[in-house]
Amino acid sequence: MTGFWQKVNPLTFCFVKPFRSPGYLRSTMEPDPHQDALVAPLRTDVVSGARVLSRKAAEVLRKAAIRLKAGSPEDFRWALARVCTQVLETQPAVAPLITLVRDVLRAADEAPNVETARHGAARAAETFRKELDKRVELVAQRAANLIPAGSRIATFSSSSTVAAALLYDSDAATRKVVCFESRPMNEGKDFAMRLAESGVEVTFAVDAAVGAIVSEVDIVLLGADSIGDLGVVNKIGSAALVTAATRLDVPVVILADETKILPTGFRQFLADDRPTGDVWVEPPAGIRIWNRYFEPVPLFEISNFVTESAILPPAEMDTMRASLNWPKSLMKLIDGARGRELPETLDYPVFQTNTG
Repeated sequence: MTGFWQKVNPLTFCFVKPFRSPGYLRSTMEPDPHQDALVAPLRTDVVSGARVLSRKAAEVLRKAAIRLKAGSPEDFRWALARVCTQVLETQPAVAPLITLVRDVLRAADEAPNVETARHGAARAAETFRKELDKRVELVAQRAANLIPAGSRIATFSSSSTVAAALLYDSDAATRKVVCFESRPMNEGKDFAMRLAESGVEVTFAVDAAVGAIVSEVDIVLLGADSIGDLGVVNKIGSAALVTAATRLDVPVVILADETKILPTGFRQFLADDRPTGDVWVEPPAGIRIWNRYFEPVPLFEISNFVTESAILPPAEMDTMRASLNWPKSLMKLIDGARGRELPETLDYPVFQTNTG
């Protein structure tokens, strides 16, 4: 990949060598410019939440599964795995993309022929996309019951799941919501306007005001991009809000469907440097710009997690995560994507049961 990717993020988008097909060891599968163009918009979307990004990613993989050229099921799976690594690289902090890749690769695993693998992968991507909306509705319904009429609520960034919960029932117009700008992309402003247009009374504040204003709210509601060993990964600025709320005994509730939950031991990826121009277009010499979009919030600072199936305190969330058993070969593929290289020794089937 050259040109566009180098400008967007020279560290992340830099595949170091062509991918070798296990089915045709003497052939190489060079990057397909059509697939690159399909994936590119995922990286440039810097304001959407995890749900919107995941829907877009599902459509990318559905189209890729239909279009990929391969001479054998093994070659198809290898080509599909390559596109999956590209998708994972676009938004490495967003856990639903990992869940999507898991479902798509599972559907293609052990298919007897290319067409069966192709249709299975495409169906899995489409099913994932459709189920996301159902999951969010269930989370919103469960969360709405936790928010009494007239509540004062603080949130951060632009979570579509939080929006769905706030606007779920007729009590929406009685709620008062504090939104923050959510720099550097300021997506909190669009979120605030969406709520206001729906009849919610909104207060809009700068990010630095979280400590000063949290004493005025009854509850903090946040979305999540992933839930794992580091805690809840969300838009940078969330940790300051949560710490301020915890200090004042204001409950913090995370709204997240189960596609965002990672198994114990699965590394959450935060080292994703973004364009310096987001922060300062032309900084003078001698000034280094640090710009990353995500940060972790420790699990112990969270009061409850609301998923589509349950309301869980942190200890029960840890139990749920410990019960997840993801195949080692899938973990290897995902770590390879984060290392900018598809592993040459990826074995199929990807979803072979772990033996230790």
